Amino acid sequence: MYRMKIVSRLCLSAFLAASVLSGCGASQDVTYFAGGAGDGGKGSGTVTYVDESGATKTETVSFPWTKTVSVSEGTKVSLTVKPVPAVQVVGQIHVPIRTSCQITIGGELKQSSGLREAKAACEATA
Repeated sequence: MYRMKIVSRLCLSAFLAASVLSGCGASQDVTYFAGGAGDGGKGSGTVTYVDESGATKTETVSFPWTKTVSVSEGTKVSLTVKPVPAVQVVGQIHVPIRTSCQITIGGELKQSSGLREAKAACEATA
């Protein structure tokens, strides 16, 4: 009888530990969106974002741009969008190119930034 209680307790402990550990390392899908207004609503620029490994990565892209990465739950993610060039010349007028950003995590919009001059920035936690 005493042995049975020990085995039962060990099994219960192992089950609880496995349940707790199965939640560790859970991942979240993060979708980044970057847009820019200028050059007929299109354009290009640089985006700086947090990639799958949690490192910051910068790319030169055409707008609109979308990328989905899978990160560990609790990871702080961010997206910064800068237009290149920063202004568009229309006749003799220099018009700033505006950018926007958006971060969606697990299908839910976490942050967005409307059209901003020079750069747009968004941050969230997965």
